[in-house]
Amino acid sequence: MAAYLADDDAEVHNLTHAAVQKNAMAAALNLTALVADAVIELAASNGSKPQQILRSLGQGETGESWYSSDPANHSPAQPGAVQVVYPASLDDYDWAMTEAKGWIEVVVHWSGREKAITFYDPTRLAQEVQSAMRVPGYFAERAVAVVPTVTREAIEAAVALMALRDFADVG
Repeated sequence: MAAYLADDDAEVHNLTHAAVQKNAMAAALNLTALVADAVIELAASNGSKPQQILRSLGQGETGESWYSSDPANHSPAQPGAVQVVYPASLDDYDWAMTEAKGWIEVVVHWSGREKAITFYDPTRLAQEVQSAMRVPGYFAERAVAVVPTVTREAIEAAVALMALRDFADVG
């Protein structure tokens, strides 16, 4: 995730780089909260849901999706297709519980590779960080992504965006 600002002279500044140099964790949490707020505000102004905004960001100009979330499809047919594998068959109740607890770990398959990614909502991530800061005194997790709410739609929209960068954001 990166934040850029264009000044009056159209010079672009990388705000993320400057913020991360001072306090990386605080910068990550603040930028995540800003992005979540921006998505929520955009959704409200368009009369849609945040998940719809995130999903629209993960689609091409013709509306095609850049990923496959079909758990039965273990070998995507199209090159570059991405598959999200959830921990189990999740029904509506399971998704409601997942959204309420604010996190889920999924496995993403793409281009013959796979990566476990933990998705958090901003509130749960802040709780995890605060807890880790007490014991053991630091927070570290290999592949973390933050979405406004932990729903299938938000996860798949975020995965579609990550796929554009070949999952470089999550190592």
